[in-house]
Amino acid sequence: MNLLAELKENLTDPVVSRAAYYVDENPEKTRVALEGLIHTVVAGLMKRTTTEIGVNQLYNAIQKGKFDANLVATFPELLRDPEQINRLADQGSNSISHLLPAMKSAIGLAISGYANIKNSAAITLLGLVTPLVLGTLNKLVVEKKLDADSLAALLADQRDHLIELTPERLLDRIAEGLNIQQLLAVGVTPAKRTGMAERSPVQERQRFAPEPEEEGNGSLVKWGVGALALLALAGAAYYIWNNTQSYSSANEEEATSTEFVDSAAIAPVDSAKIRPALAARTDSTTLPGSGTVTSPIMTAMANYLTNPQAPAGRSFRVPALDFEPGTDQLKPAGVATVGELSTLLKNNPVVQIRLVGYANDAVPPMGNKALSVTRVLNIKNQLIKSGINYIRIDAIGLGTGVKPGDSTAIGKPRLKQIDVKVVIK
Repeated sequence: MNLLAELKENLTDPVVSRAAYYVDENPEKTRVALEGLIHTVVAGLMKRTTTEIGVNQLYNAIQKGKFDANLVATFPELLRDPEQINRLADQGSNSISHLLPAMKSAIGLAISGYANIKNSAAITLLGLVTPLVLGTLNKLVVEKKLDADSLAALLADQRDHLIELTPERLLDRIAEGLNIQQLLAVGVTPAKRTGMAERSPVQERQRFAPEPEEEGNGSLVKWGVGALALLALAGAAYYIWNNTQSYSSANEEEATSTEFVDSAAIAPVDSAKIRPALAARTDSTTLPGSGTVTSPIMTAMANYLTNPQAPAGRSFRVPALDFEPGTDQLKPAGVATVGELSTLLKNNPVVQIRLVGYANDAVPPMGNKALSVTRVLNIKNQLIKSGINYIRIDAIGLGTGVKPGDSTAIGKPRLKQIDVKVVIK
């Protein structure tokens, strides 16, 4: 099926007109933005299903979320009431933050530039489009009785429609903003949920036939068994209570961070295949320099993060995040800087960042794109090992940063450069 075409059927003239009035934009530009957002959200969800955690999270959000077929049917009527629009946009914004963490800002910038509307309008329209997409997927799950793997396969099948129906200038923005160049080039392979693997049948245990007790010892044995049973029950009760408390604390911590999830899916190259040693490095849970912020660039970032008037979206070029030539191995000064970045993130628990890497010093057979990816993933892995929740860190590698055919950029390559962009603050 063509999910894009089905979704765009909901963009009737009254719907577009009411959305345009709500965001104070031209109706024609609003239609361009809404259609572009449909393509972008579908592309993002398509990418989301390339990891097992993404498949499970999307399916759970659709099954347990507030968006269903009824919302799709009443969508035009909901846009008549400003209060309903506010509620819908807020719920949609929270959902997209949960499903595509640290991507909302990139989507807003891509669509505002594509449709020539305000960035704030693009973000609001994203909040309206998300319930429409999730509600339609919910309807398909119910009607076609899809499980999580079938839903992932359905989204993977949208790749050809996405390439065929998306205007070229929007496709370029989507590919760069969501970092899905490789998915578009080679296709999508949705992850399979290992937790749903078929289990071997449980064999019935052989019945235990107790031997006759010796007279005089029977009471003692029974008392001993009873005492052991009580101790086991007490231990089990304590274990359950302790884990319940830990689970509640974890949920409270996540609730303070409104944006959610795995950004390992953004990597266009499997770093484990490129650099098998990467996973084996940096096993410690602390980093040199953690606990203090002394470098000028980190001090500037700290001041920016604590300034409530400064909007999110600023990027910081961090020269100290330097690597050994042709490798993803940080130099000692770079490891210390990662420690300072970890401290900043711990001191600002709501902040989410995007690591953007560039490289032009790759040694064949590795390419510059792959090297830039492994470098930012190395930094991300170190931050995670230092105690930062992985859902707060997005990471993309852009190779040399020079697009093919761009003669203006020749001679100005970015060597071993890492930018830290503050997406949420």
